[in-house]
Amino acid sequence: MNANNQIGFILKKIQFLQTAILHCHTNSVLKLPTSVVQTLYTDDVGCVWLSVGKPTQYIHEFDRSFNVVLNYYKKNSPFYLNTSGIARVVTDPEELNLLPENLKQVYDAQKLLICVRITEANYFENQRNTEKNIYQKCRQTLTSLFYGSNEYYHFDMEKERSFA
Repeated sequence: MNANNQIGFILKKIQFLQTAILHCHTNSVLKLPTSVVQTLYTDDVGCVWLSVGKPTQYIHEFDRSFNVVLNYYKKNSPFYLNTSGIARVVTDPEELNLLPENLKQVYDAQKLLICVRITEANYFENQRNTEKNIYQKCRQTLTSLFYGSNEYYHFDMEKERSFA
């Protein structure tokens, strides 16, 4: 799969799932708390636009960019997705005016807008639980002990080192 197909595949899956858990990975004293976020918009270069509640601290005291992990999951979905990337807090009024129309319609000014440039993504498919006899259950347990149980796909989109 080439890079454009990978980005398109991941963005389609993100648009389907919509909800993620945001984890900030920074050594800063002030950091955004782990929270459930809704995806507002995805663009063609692999950026995901999110909004989170504004923290009580003064926003300019936070780091401008930091590493994050987004865990996308939806109940009864046949897959889930774990992504990591570099997040950027968007506070510049000029940049807020240049946002795409789709994003302006769903953005709430009372929240904090974050743009995440995806650098790595792991796609996991859930296995259906079918009725198995005792022999099949034992065989599956033994093989999962030695070989692992989840098949997953790993996409590394860090070849282009441009930021959002």
